[in-house]
Amino acid sequence: MGVGAIESVTIGVSRLDEALDLFHGLMQLQVDARFALSDSARAAWRLAPEVRGEVVELSCGGYPAGRVRLVQYAPVPGRRVRVHQGPGPLDGAADVGPKAVDFYVPAPMQRWYDAIVARGYLPRSEPVTHEVGATKSEEFVFWGPDGVPLLLMVGHRHSPAEMRELPPGTSFGEVATISVVGADLARTRHWYEQVLGLVPIVNTETAEEFRELANRLTGVPPETRTHWLLYAEPGEPSGKILVVVFTPSHGKRLAGRMRPGHLGFSLLTHFADDLEALHARLQAAGHGVFQPPVEIDWNGARRRVLLAHGPNEELFEFVERQRG
Repeated sequence: MGVGAIESVTIGVSRLDEALDLFHGLMQLQVDARFALSDSARAAWRLAPEVRGEVVELSCGGYPAGRVRLVQYAPVPGRRVRVHQGPGPLDGAADVGPKAVDFYVPAPMQRWYDAIVARGYLPRSEPVTHEVGATKSEEFVFWGPDGVPLLLMVGHRHSPAEMRELPPGTSFGEVATISVVGADLARTRHWYEQVLGLVPIVNTETAEEFRELANRLTGVPPETRTHWLLYAEPGEPSGKILVVVFTPSHGKRLAGRMRPGHLGFSLLTHFADDLEALHARLQAAGHGVFQPPVEIDWNGARRRVLLAHGPNEELFEFVERQRG
């Protein structure tokens, strides 16, 4: 149906230089562009008229999928997509909506765990090794700039469909996967498979012997059962979407907190072949359209975009591929 893998993940930050110290300094993602958010882009994102934004786009050596887009807003936003630290009520690990942004690293994992802690970021747990179906991973989650959940993983047994080999001299890959806590499994599958046309390459539940380890990693109660749905563009191992469905469901919905102008993981961008056709499919399926197709200026280039809500508080930005 013409929708590709995740092109970029937008993360709202309060201090751009601090975020770049992590993503560019430690993680060695290259800076591809740095520019001011245009008036037309701010309007499409429904930012208040007084809000300005500075954008930095990063990639793993120019790889076109799984890129990171950092946006520093002025004035600094007062709201985060997820709240895991500080005073006031905190969000639960099982709350429905965006969860974490995932990157591959080479073994040994302890090296990266120590490097993250040395930079002052708090991990949720020690590295955890667990298995889901045929996949064996070693992972840990930490709270990155402005509390955004980031996950590092060593793919001890991952298929080529799941993991792109790291380029020589590279310690971190591009965004391999983002995770979303799902609510309604049937509606989620219809969105990703029928509306977007992505392919499920993993559809399984954590085996009982690994349940406690997986739940320690995700932060849910020990007895929770977890179903994993991993979606990809055929032939593209990066920019995947992992939907995590917990049973019993312990969480609340994030109720529209995933959106530009908020701090944290706030937008998913995909390329699409035909925005008008996609718009029609969204309306026919009853999914909310945040911004109908519109032309914007993006770093001096013209592009057409459409923003829409997924079934689990996701917010997607679809960019029409240039023809010819």
